[in-house]
Amino acid sequence: MDLRRQLIRMGTAWSALGAFMMLFQPQKLPVVILIVPFLLLFLAFYSLWGLLYALRARFSANNTGPPSKRLGVAICTTAVFLIVLQSLGQLTLRDVITILTIVLLGYAYVARNLSRAPNQ
Repeated sequence: MDLRRQLIRMGTAWSALGAFMMLFQPQKLPVVILIVPFLLLFLAFYSLWGLLYALRARFSANNTGPPSKRLGVAICTTAVFLIVLQSLGQLTLRDVITILTIVLLGYAYVARNLSRAPNQ
């Protein structure tokens, strides 16, 4: 049942992204609305991440547990940031290294702080 739900989520996210891109022209949209396709792209990537983990859980012999939401968010956010920079014509190797470094440091920081027991 989880696989079916993930397929529906992924299809909905990619359909919403496709519909938005087909219905609206960027030249005619207010600047604030230009962030919407990137948010939809993030949701589409994250739903694909969930589907891949659902497929892994269903067909893999060694099921290691639920998917890491933090890792999925980090990977999908990185992909969207790189696409944003590419769409602005600002993507260079230095930018890729900087974004990857920031994401890795942020991921390590969040993982370290969430793994600690709260002090009372």
